[in-house]
Amino acid sequence: MAPNSLSPASVVIDYHSAYAPHKMTIPTKEWFPTSITGDLGSYQAWDLSTIDAEVMITALIDLIKPFIKSNGAVDRITVYTQASPTSPNIPRASKGVSIAGTSAGTGAEAAMAATWNFKTSGNGNAKIVILDTPQRSTWLAKVLPTDFVAAEVALAVEFIAATNAWAGRDDLQPSYARSITYDVNDKLQREYFK
Repeated sequence: MAPNSLSPASVVIDYHSAYAPHKMTIPTKEWFPTSITGDLGSYQAWDLSTIDAEVMITALIDLIKPFIKSNGAVDRITVYTQASPTSPNIPRASKGVSIAGTSAGTGAEAAMAATWNFKTSGNGNAKIVILDTPQRSTWLAKVLPTDFVAAEVALAVEFIAATNAWAGRDDLQPSYARSITYDVNDKLQREYFK
């Protein structure tokens, strides 16, 4: 394990919106090439049980898709490993998928970013960033866990579950959700509105 790197492993979720393709990278615990039921290997979860990588990843995607508009979808899942913080990040297993977004949100979406902020068991940071997601309200306000709706609670609970192997950049288990922040992604805004 290597704090503040993607070592030992991470998952890249390729998805697209109506505007552009995007990538979401989430650190994990160590990855093993042996699959249980899927095609993407496996992990030892935080509770020391074994979980199939494809099952773990698609369970999270199923809870992310309510924040992707229905004209977008998740297209590919790739597992990477990194032997040390200075080693190359190497793809180890990949699978094409077609998991359509289900959001019917009407808020501004082009260049909008929702950052899900978590704390790890060691007080480090973990996050999930969803791009081109409909803005939750008419202003860019921080959403605290006490104001999470059911779909937001479900995503947070899945990400921190000890039966999974998701990690923060400090290589520790995400332990609680702090907030969701909505903001305009400046790079995407420049690209979309030239």
